[in-house]
Amino acid sequence: MRISAGEVCLLLLWGWGSLEGQSATIHGSDPDYSGASIHVSIPGNPFITVPKYSETITCGGDGTFEISVDLDRGRMVQLETGIYQGTLYVEPGSIYEVVLPAYRKKQYFDRISPFYQPFKVQLRVVNKPADVNLAIYRFDSLFFGVNEEVILSRRLGRESDVDSLVRWLESAFKGDTSLFFNEYRKYKYGVLTLNQGKTGLETISRKYLGPVVRESHPGFMELFKEMFKDFLFYYSRTPQGNGLRNHINRFHHLDSVRSIVGRHPSVWNDTLVDMILLHELSAVFYRGDYHKESILILLDSMVTDPVNPDFALYAREIKEKLSSLVIGHRPPPFSLSNPDGTHYKPDNFAGKYIYLMFCTPDHYGCMMEYPFLQSYHLKHSAYLEVVTVMVAEERDLVGAFMQRNGYGWKALYYDNQPGILEDYLVKAFPTAYLIGPDGNLVLSPAPLPSDGFEQQLFRIMRSRGEI
Repeated sequence: MRISAGEVCLLLLWGWGSLEGQSATIHGSDPDYSGASIHVSIPGNPFITVPKYSETITCGGDGTFEISVDLDRGRMVQLETGIYQGTLYVEPGSIYEVVLPAYRKKQYFDRISPFYQPFKVQLRVVNKPADVNLAIYRFDSLFFGVNEEVILSRRLGRESDVDSLVRWLESAFKGDTSLFFNEYRKYKYGVLTLNQGKTGLETISRKYLGPVVRESHPGFMELFKEMFKDFLFYYSRTPQGNGLRNHINRFHHLDSVRSIVGRHPSVWNDTLVDMILLHELSAVFYRGDYHKESILILLDSMVTDPVNPDFALYAREIKEKLSSLVIGHRPPPFSLSNPDGTHYKPDNFAGKYIYLMFCTPDHYGCMMEYPFLQSYHLKHSAYLEVVTVMVAEERDLVGAFMQRNGYGWKALYYDNQPGILEDYLVKAFPTAYLIGPDGNLVLSPAPLPSDGFEQQLFRIMRSRGEI
């Protein structure tokens, strides 16, 4: 039987009954944050980075900030600033005065690193003595040490008594009646048991993850992702999972794939089956184990035959994100400006091929390619637009670099859309793509100039009868 995630979240996770939409206000003050930006967001899709709400605010000269967020129920809100990503549980109609950690600016090399992860903290609320965020903050402080001890013991082959550790942690919070926090602790104990390495996945799933799917709860999702990481890889190599690869790669039959995944003893309902598929199909898309088009077909089937309406949205968003770098599909949109402040979008170059390269002014590998780009700009501008997304500490550095070297192609500064590096999976500089005159990807990724891009472009144009 399929379970409505909307009903589950409304009745069980966030409290009994419903609340009219109201605002929650978050404010604070810290002189160290004078003029700093704070990006405020509410996570939307639990499987990929697609926020339900997103806004950036700037702290005042004295470091004060305030923002109101419209809510339909209690939600986790993220505040990202400097090197930190703070989380805060907020409810409609409430006011939260928060304490931010000591400000530390994110450095340039952190901003451009594909491996950078913000430092995650639970924010403290000072105007609510019994606030659940304080309880989470205290619990996480204790849990971190306990979890590290369990992980170390496992690595060293020592025994660890998780039951005793759980009883010790619970003794500090036995009077707490918050449903959200009670569930939060249960999911964390599931992580602890998983890290101990002595309890089977089925037992952990039924004792800690179940009995209801709560994909909107961050604790549930943390445990879920830890439990089912690389599930398709390992399960497809077992007798129970036999045939899974063929059903994904060759037959693309969603019900058959669902049936095979549902055989695993740790998977106790249809909603959990689809959660595993959404999580794993998005994770393996670029690894090469499964055909990309096969994954897109399955996601499309999940859009038309969802376990509930929320999952249709999740599948659609995942499909759109994954397909955006597949040849024949439209690439991720962007709107970036050159050093003079003129904005450009891909549509501005409609009718031409776009050679899109991500680079920096001072990267050695990029500098080796720049003379080629200038040559393309001078020789092929009738049908090819050379566009570089330049990653630099300051916009002025891009303009100075282009002027100093006499380069004339479109150089756009990345900083007003920093997520573009993630959208285009930029793991190293330089990285290039070729977009066709119709706006769809032709080469993804494209060869670099020094690797024969020009010859590849001519072959493509000849095959299309364009030259």
